[in-house]
Amino acid sequence: MTVRRSLIAFLLCSATAVDTAAYAAINDNNCDTATTVSETHLKQVSNSQPHSSATQNILIKDSPIPKSPHQEDQYQEIGKWDIRVGIGAGVRTNPLLDGDNIPLFIVPQISYNGARFFIQNLDVGFVLFESEAQQVNFMATPSYDQVFFDRWNPSNFFLESGGFLTAGTGNKEWQDSNLPIISIDDKNSLGPNSEHSVTRKMSKRRTAGLAGFEYSYTSNIVDIQVQYLQDFTRVHEGDEWRFVLSKYWTHGRHHFSAALGALWQSSDIINYYYGVSLEEMDQRGIYTAGSALTGLARIEWTYHLTPRWDLRLLSSYRALPNQISASPLLNKNKVVTVFVGGMYHF
Repeated sequence: MTVRRSLIAFLLCSATAVDTAAYAAINDNNCDTATTVSETHLKQVSNSQPHSSATQNILIKDSPIPKSPHQEDQYQEIGKWDIRVGIGAGVRTNPLLDGDNIPLFIVPQISYNGARFFIQNLDVGFVLFESEAQQVNFMATPSYDQVFFDRWNPSNFFLESGGFLTAGTGNKEWQDSNLPIISIDDKNSLGPNSEHSVTRKMSKRRTAGLAGFEYSYTSNIVDIQVQYLQDFTRVHEGDEWRFVLSKYWTHGRHHFSAALGALWQSSDIINYYYGVSLEEMDQRGIYTAGSALTGLARIEWTYHLTPRWDLRLLSSYRALPNQISASPLLNKNKVVTVFVGGMYHF
C-alpha cells in the first residue's frame, strides 16, 4: 500500500521523515544493512497499513501542498496514537504589511492510523482505495492562508495543517461594485509609503474547512501526491488543487527529503484573504484578483539520535504569485520557513 503525506503540509512547508524508531531497530542490528535498505523495501513493511492524510504535518507547514506518501506513519501500528513534540528554534515569515513573523519553538505532532480512518494533526480522512503503489483518500483539512492574519491560529502550532474554526460567510458584494479598482500593475506606486495609504480597518479572515479527494503514487524514482479540495463551510466557497513531487534518501541514521510543489487557488480564495473590500478600501479603491498558482519547495534533514529523539532541520520556500503579492495588504512576495531542533517521541 501507499502511505500518504499531506500536500498541505508541504505547501505550507513540512515533511515527515521516515519513522526513526523503525530505523533505530535496523541500526541497532546492523548499521550497514540499514544503509542499503531501499525505501521500496521499507514501504513493503507497511502493506497492511493505511497511511495518514498529512505527513507534512510534522514540523512545518508553510503552505498547503501535498506531500508525498506518508513515510512516518508507515511504521505506526494500526489503532495506536503517535504523539511527538518538536523543540527548537525557527520562524515563518509573514508577507502581510506590518505583519509580525511567526516564531516556531514548540511544534506538536499527533497522528492516528486506523484500518481505514486516519488523523494527522488537524487533518482527518478515510482510505477509499489502496494498492502496493497507489492510494485514494477522502479527506478534510483547514485552509492555510488565514495563518498570516491570526498569530494564534491553530495552524501556527501544527505547522502542517490548518485549524477548523467557526465558519462565516465571506462578503462578496464588493467584487461587482462600480468603484475604483487597484490593478496588479499599480503595486509599485501604491506601496506602504504611498500618499494614498491610510490605516485600514480589516475584516476578519476566517479559517475555511476544505474537503475533497487525494491521490498518491509511490515509486523508487519519485513520489507523487495530488489533492483537490473545496470549501464546505461557506467561508469563501473557493476550491484549490495541490500537487507535489518528492524524493527521499536514507544513509545510516541520516534521512533526507526534497519536494517541489504547486498550489492552484480559485479567485474566491485569493479575494477573500488578499482582496480589499468596500469596508476595507482607502482612496485607492478595492482590490480584486483572479485565480493564482503558487510554487513551493522544501528540504529536510533528520538524524536519529535515540529511539525517542531525532535532530531535524527543515526549510521551505513559497513564492507568492502576482495575484497575491500585488495586494495592498502585502509587502513581500515570498514566505520562508526554517526550523532546527529536536523531535521527542512519546
